[in-house]
Amino acid sequence: MKLIKFLSFIIIALVIGNVTLTNASVDDRLVVASLSQEISSLENAITILRSQVAQAGSIKNITSRLEAMGFTDTPKVASLPLVSAVASR
Repeated sequence: MKLIKFLSFIIIALVIGNVTLTNASVDDRLVVASLSQEISSLENAITILRSQVAQAGSIKNITSRLEAMGFTDTPKVASLPLVSAVASR
């Protein structure tokens, strides 16, 4: 009789433990799903920001900004003679 009571107690404890662990794993699964969704949205935001940085740093965009600031393109190139009196001494 004592053995049956002991085994019944063990079975009830195992069932309660199983229910508790199952609930905890469901909660953890919901947290993981939420974090996965947040990671995906952050990866999308990073992709958008990278494309905006690439677009802002393009030569065409930089050229138009420089012209708007008053810089001009000079077609003339000034150069020094190859032999300098200072450098040959």
